[in-house]
Amino acid sequence: MIFKNGTLLTEAGIVNADIKVEGGKITRISFDIPTVGDDVKDVTGLYIMPGAIDGHTHFGSRFLGAKEPIPTADDYSSGSEVCLAGGITSIVNFFDSSNNPVSSLKEEINKAEESKVDFSFHFIVKKKEEIPYLKDLFRIGVKSVKVFMAYDSIRLDDLSIINVMKEVRSLGGTVAVHAENGDIIKYLQENEVGEEPIYHAKTRPPESEEEAVNRFASMAFITGVRSYIVHVSTPSSLNVIKYWQRKGAKVYAETCPHYLVFNDEIYLRKDGKRFIMSPPLRSESERKEMVMRLGEFYTVGSDYSGFLSKFKDEPVSYRDVPNGVASTEFLVPTLASLMFQGELDPSSFVSLTSGNQIRLYDIKGKGMKEGDDADIVIIKKEEWKVKDWHGKMDYSIYEGMTFKAKVDKTFIRGELVYEEGNIKGGRGKMLKRS
Repeated sequence: MIFKNGTLLTEAGIVNADIKVEGGKITRISFDIPTVGDDVKDVTGLYIMPGAIDGHTHFGSRFLGAKEPIPTADDYSSGSEVCLAGGITSIVNFFDSSNNPVSSLKEEINKAEESKVDFSFHFIVKKKEEIPYLKDLFRIGVKSVKVFMAYDSIRLDDLSIINVMKEVRSLGGTVAVHAENGDIIKYLQENEVGEEPIYHAKTRPPESEEEAVNRFASMAFITGVRSYIVHVSTPSSLNVIKYWQRKGAKVYAETCPHYLVFNDEIYLRKDGKRFIMSPPLRSESERKEMVMRLGEFYTVGSDYSGFLSKFKDEPVSYRDVPNGVASTEFLVPTLASLMFQGELDPSSFVSLTSGNQIRLYDIKGKGMKEGDDADIVIIKKEEWKVKDWHGKMDYSIYEGMTFKAKVDKTFIRGELVYEEGNIKGGRGKMLKRS
């Protein structure tokens, strides 16, 4: 198979070249590859990007901050269809354990066999007693863990976080963090009388995130571990991360599509409870600055935590609403639209969606160079409005939004798995991570 006359989006910028695929691999990238006897895909006027990697999904999971388990709407099967429609060909999904982490990982691998995209995992360390299991998890293929600094039932104290960092550094892995100061949030929630969705934002102010980011980054600096802050929602947190980077800390910043598109006014809507996530959406001025500084981030992840409307609408108070939205299908359209609008350069677009993900998570065999898996996404420069979506969610924060970029086709290892709204196939494999 040869992709002919395409405009390639690469970390080096825009390249006009053909791509040859044989045996599921990219075997040649060059100008004017001969097409004798080959299946030719004429992609004139279209853009070719490496399959996106979403390093932040919670498919087949539950809201850990709730008193009772609340399941996400999408599992690996339906969630991976969402990915294909969004030009995402690999995910790194979060899992936790209620008993033995090694047994839990094996169960998670079995569940992930239903995935139509390639997959790997981050392990959520909820208590210090799980630290001794990390060596075995890494041996099986998990190379990254996550800790929480908020939610009483799962957050770790600082010494436990340091011990996680020490162990993960010795294993050559990466530590991610949900960085919000749980005590600041608890104080504000206990002293705030409102129950409406807007009070979710009022009780989780930028300062609660900024403080936790600073504390986590200082621990990462001291221990020397590679680390990253997931779902950074405010420029003030990015400023803290840049400070620690200048000091030499190996700490990186991830943001999510919803922080680039929406602001906290959405919590004033009648259905505002449906869009509660943590950290919350911020002010319009902060949103604009996030877009302006998008190139300073290392990755963009969707933070898929989709919950059906019944779980969002039933609680009287914002305190009891499961946190999260479903942004996965709209990650690539969001960033590609910004690129076509001139607000993000093509090389940063590719780094944010795949190149830096590959480096941060130690993923092998992905990208867009000869020898890599032929995970290829074709995107159109086209204006369209969101009317429906894939997966099991019965609402979307993106409904009615207009994008300027659209995923046309998705290929995994050279197989067409998505085309113009339709899922065509796909069978995922566990990612190789060094």
